Amino acid sequence: MRTPQNESLVSVIMGVRYRLGNLEPLERAIQSILDQTYRHLELLICEYDSTESAKAWLTKLVQQDDRVCLFQGREPGLLSQNLNDCLTVAKGAYIARMDDDDFSCPERLARLVTYLEAHPKIAFVGCNADLYRSGVQVGRRTFPEYPSTQDFYMTQPFLHPALVFRREALDAVKWYSEDKHCVLCEDYDLLLRLYAKGFQGANLQEILMEYTLPATAKGNRTMGHRWNESVTRYRRFRDLKALPGALPWVVKPLIVGIMPENLLGKLKKQYGTGG
Repeated sequence: MRTPQNESLVSVIMGVRYRLGNLEPLERAIQSILDQTYRHLELLICEYDSTESAKAWLTKLVQQDDRVCLFQGREPGLLSQNLNDCLTVAKGAYIARMDDDDFSCPERLARLVTYLEAHPKIAFVGCNADLYRSGVQVGRRTFPEYPSTQDFYMTQPFLHPALVFRREALDAVKWYSEDKHCVLCEDYDLLLRLYAKGFQGANLQEILMEYTLPATAKGNRTMGHRWNESVTRYRRFRDLKALPGALPWVVKPLIVGIMPENLLGKLKKQYGTGG
């Protein structure tokens, strides 16, 4: 049996901008990482503009568990900035993602790290997830086991907060882009840059996460965010030499943005697509 002494260190990186009055989702998310069966981990939390109660709870947590490191984010507090700041201090051979309102099943890190160790040609790995909205399970999301570049056309074929990366793969693409066009699609941009560099990702066909959906089908994306995603799609598809064939998918975020909310909700439920 493996012990913490012979396990590779996993750095779990989390950007926190917690504005809810109820701390239970935040506490549950973080505790799900600290309760992992994979024990050799560090949890790096970059906090920006959270409520005072959330800041106080995080500060207390650092005093109680020496695996947790908390530091202040930079203006204007973009997720890409927070995650890059975490990567600056991360010591792990593997980098795992986690969001502040999701839940990782106890075996998540152990299963994903074991997969990477058994598959040296895979640079990062995710998993399937149960979907929740307002604390109620509303569905389940499954992803292709070995996504191709074409799987990125319709939507992202990975769940970002479920991923575990090899550190060297992230270093090869210089981490998350802080370009304004990548706001709210920094994960999509990162994964396409990894594919353009020749790295391959995979999804373990197991439910290892509970993922929290936004309150509405369109989430918090404005048409400005959708325009920026279209710009990002164009740039990354160009890098992959997928144009002009993938050109119709470049404008997909804009089309989604003008769809009626009820129609978009039905399409997402039927096809499991993102916005």
